[in-house]
Amino acid sequence: IANGYKEIHLLGQNVNSYNPEDKRNFSANNPFQNNFAKLLWELNQLEGNFRINFSSAHPKDMSDDVIAALSLPKQMNYLHLALQSGDDDILRSMNRKYTTADYYQIVEKLRKAKPDIALGTDIIVGFPGETKAQFENTVDFYKKVRFDIAYLAMYSPRAGTAAAKLVDDVSLVEKKRRWRVLQTLMEQTTLEINQKYLNQEVEVLVDTKNSDWVEGNSQEMKRVRIMNNRHNVGELAQVRITDPQMWLLIAK
Repeated sequence: IANGYKEIHLLGQNVNSYNPEDKRNFSANNPFQNNFAKLLWELNQLEGNFRINFSSAHPKDMSDDVIAALSLPKQMNYLHLALQSGDDDILRSMNRKYTTADYYQIVEKLRKAKPDIALGTDIIVGFPGETKAQFENTVDFYKKVRFDIAYLAMYSPRAGTAAAKLVDDVSLVEKKRRWRVLQTLMEQTTLEINQKYLNQEVEVLVDTKNSDWVEGNSQEMKRVRIMNNRHNVGELAQVRITDPQMWLLIAK
């Protein structure tokens, strides 16, 4: 903060399972019980014009406290919450410790707390044993949640993981087909969602500048191109969206 940074990103494998051994640094008036929510509250008390984001959050640790902490004033209006599959049997094979019903309940709580929050996720297609019907469950669940963005991967064995002991029985051709189905759905959904930003004002942290325009990410982690170069890298700019596209919001 002292060096002028405008965005602080907390990074962890399951970042919201944060549980420090020494909890004496938490303020006595910290209103939360969950340790990660406590951490977010402490950071929000720091003075300065900056914003806070984090990844990667695990659904099993997405407590009511953490959801409430997302409304703290410096928190970005975005959450990346890995799903991995929209089928309960596959989630069980992945040892994910939650069901699609559990996940959707979290989504409902998130959208009640922050109605305009943007949601990102991770999904793996072609996990060992995944049938076409189970993949279609993932497609249906994606349509139900309507994520802003999803990082899609075709399963491949990773040495040392429990899944590597399973039979990789979904062909590469089928994995590619499933990936394309979800990718197409994501692109359609993202374009539809982005239309709500037309004529809306958003805050952009400028990170790229050339002679004609500047670019940066909004509070919702949407990429925004501002059609002038008056703003400088590192500046938080308030702009109005004039042309919401799939992967780029054009602004003046």
